[in-house]
Amino acid sequence: MGRGFQQILRESPLYFHIFSKYLGYKLFNKKSPLYGSADIINVCNLHCEHCYWWLNRKENEDLTLDQWKKVIDEKFKKNHVFIVTLVGGEPMMRQDVVKLFVKEFPKRACVVTNGTYPIPFLKDIYFYWISIDGDQKTHDEIRGENAWGKTRKNVLDYVNTNGDKAWKDIWITMTINSKNLHTIKTVINDWKDYSNKIGFQFHTPFMPGDPLWVPFGDERTQVINEIIDMKEGTFKDYIINPTSQLELMKSSWGGKGTTPVDCPTWAIISVDHMGREKLPCCIGSAENKSMKPRCEECGLGCYSVLVGYGMKG
Repeated sequence: MGRGFQQILRESPLYFHIFSKYLGYKLFNKKSPLYGSADIINVCNLHCEHCYWWLNRKENEDLTLDQWKKVIDEKFKKNHVFIVTLVGGEPMMRQDVVKLFVKEFPKRACVVTNGTYPIPFLKDIYFYWISIDGDQKTHDEIRGENAWGKTRKNVLDYVNTNGDKAWKDIWITMTINSKNLHTIKTVINDWKDYSNKIGFQFHTPFMPGDPLWVPFGDERTQVINEIIDMKEGTFKDYIINPTSQLELMKSSWGGKGTTPVDCPTWAIISVDHMGREKLPCCIGSAENKSMKPRCEECGLGCYSVLVGYGMKG
């Protein structure tokens, strides 16, 4: 629930590393990873309509705790990454691994979850990213019957039973697509009283003509302008996206075809459920023959925010 003086003191070597990396990039174009992403499980209880994960899923075993500790040491700690995001599948199905990462990265591990499982209170977690895909009707159309209701109950249970500041642990993430782009204000109103921040990104297609992709043009620009207006007005402390990133999302910024160009994919070490590095990015794959995201139509927030701050591939 925030960083105290002792936490900042413990993290001081990490601040040195991240500042050195940023300086090395700016002065010498030296590219060293800043963050980490780990798909800690290859199973999910939902089959969301827009989800990239199902496109490349293979029936592989997941790693043991000891194996994940080795990945943590060799992939993340060795590279002095500052924050690690835990993804899946559904990471709440491997709470043992979540607890391991939180122990190894106190206040620096965040979890992306669909929220349909009870959310555990972990003293040293950074925060939970709760995926919300629209108003109740739209969310359930995308994620499955009563998915919104389960998530709502679990978030409220967490906020109401873990102290006055528990809401600070809950962040909302919304992936904008052609089905939910008109529900953004509703999502904000539905969740702002029970969460700390909301972040937006756009659906990234893996094939041309994906009906969920919002094409560059007037409609997409209008949606982004509305988010910017809300950020610069009533919800300036709630919407986390910087304006520079939102402006970037009005047109192609990531690359050409399925090849990154300006996207700083080097800034995030991404591993799959077997600890293998994913390419070209966190929604890519460790296997060469797997489908790749269309970089020229990318809507990912984690990389575009870095480009918005002047970091490129």
